[in-house]
Amino acid sequence: MYLPYWLALIFLVCGAHPSLGKSSDPAPDTILTAQILLSGLKRTKPDVIKRELTFKQGEQVSIRQLRDALPTNRNNIYNLGLFNEVQIRSQIIEQSVWVIIDVKERWFVIGSPILDFEERNSYDMIDALRRRSLKRVVYGGRLNWRNVTGQNETLSVGAQWGFSKRLRASFYRPAIFPSKKIDFVVGGKVFWEQEIIMGIDSGLVQWRSLETETLRATYQGEIGLVKRFTPRRQFMAQLSYRHFVFSDSLYDFRVDGERFNHLTRSDARESYPSIILTYAHDNRDLKSFPLKGLKYQLLMRLAGNPDPEETQFWRVGFTWAHHMPVKRKWNFTYGLHSFYTLGRTLPFYEKNFVGIERREFPGISSQLRGYEPYAITGTWVNMVKAELKFALIPYQQIKVRQIPLPKFNEGPIGAYLTAFIDQGYVEDQSNSRRDDFLQKEWLRGYGVGLNLIGFYDTLLRIELSRNHLGQSGINFHGTLQIK
Repeated sequence: MYLPYWLALIFLVCGAHPSLGKSSDPAPDTILTAQILLSGLKRTKPDVIKRELTFKQGEQVSIRQLRDALPTNRNNIYNLGLFNEVQIRSQIIEQSVWVIIDVKERWFVIGSPILDFEERNSYDMIDALRRRSLKRVVYGGRLNWRNVTGQNETLSVGAQWGFSKRLRASFYRPAIFPSKKIDFVVGGKVFWEQEIIMGIDSGLVQWRSLETETLRATYQGEIGLVKRFTPRRQFMAQLSYRHFVFSDSLYDFRVDGERFNHLTRSDARESYPSIILTYAHDNRDLKSFPLKGLKYQLLMRLAGNPDPEETQFWRVGFTWAHHMPVKRKWNFTYGLHSFYTLGRTLPFYEKNFVGIERREFPGISSQLRGYEPYAITGTWVNMVKAELKFALIPYQQIKVRQIPLPKFNEGPIGAYLTAFIDQGYVEDQSNSRRDDFLQKEWLRGYGVGLNLIGFYDTLLRIELSRNHLGQSGINFHGTLQIK
């Protein structure tokens, strides 16, 4: 049932529903009928919220089970990213237990300009600013339209120029087959780049460029289906096709004095399909900044053509992240990130990396703290990460009454001091192996940091880290390290 906010208040205060009597307080194991009351919805359809609940309208549930599940259901709804605030509680009236859910919607159309450095990370960006180099500046704009028709769709488009030219578009539609709980996603992108990373020398990325022509053009289309078993468990199957066009001048470049096997073909073209399969079990409390619960993923990708002389490889991976409250204001998190590539014939840019984000799989961080100056590539990458957090300002919802816009004056804040240690191991068995620096040895980075949480689930990590080589520095990140 969906009621306007004012009518919901009348219902709760006066018990105005003609079929309801006075409230009672039965035993916790009493079985009652679950009823759902929603308020605060303006654009969002009721089914969007009901899909996130662990019970259904009219289902027989015990009072104990339902009340114990309310925090999980509240987090499920908040993790949609559609609401600044979610409140949920229950009320027993005769033979029914009413679950009252009140939400406050966010602003769904976010347009933003692009003015950035297309650098590998904050370390390279700070270095560019120190050298007063504006070579890799990009500019443009992006539009992210959530909840297009109220069904929690997401339409994203973006265009940028400058150091590289990039066009992107994607569309995500949940519950395209509602009875089967299947979501749908489609997207495409086109890149034109005059300078790309051609290799790694002594752990440092080697950029190569052409001033008069595009060094690499990338065309990619993808389509996928997501099967949602529960709000916390899902399986994704995605099919994509990639086509790369390189300049013939690419074969004139040398890395460490030798011709580099950047491609698997000799005609400066790479084209192949790719299938990605992902199973994710996400039991964390909040996706934006988890403090409790665990998440694990099983990932696999098959890419390439039938011809064994061309690109052809398998990639399998596993990630694990466990977030645990230790005591008041203290939390501990540890995680595992492991990927292995089977197949020696693959382009340089398709290998596993530490220090270069590829966004091949969702929810993966390839950063190893303390090693931001370096990029390490291989066919086997393993990372173990641990972090202890102390809440200077515990995660909480606040309202800034001085801001007159309701959709922007309420949201989360928090500040956490952290102490962390990351370990990693990389090995390369591919045909394009050239740099053994930092390979086949245990890497260790450690340090302290400050995590700042802001409205609309924004995050800023400021970290002072040190590696096993004795090098240290301050770095900035905008995403979770242990996801």
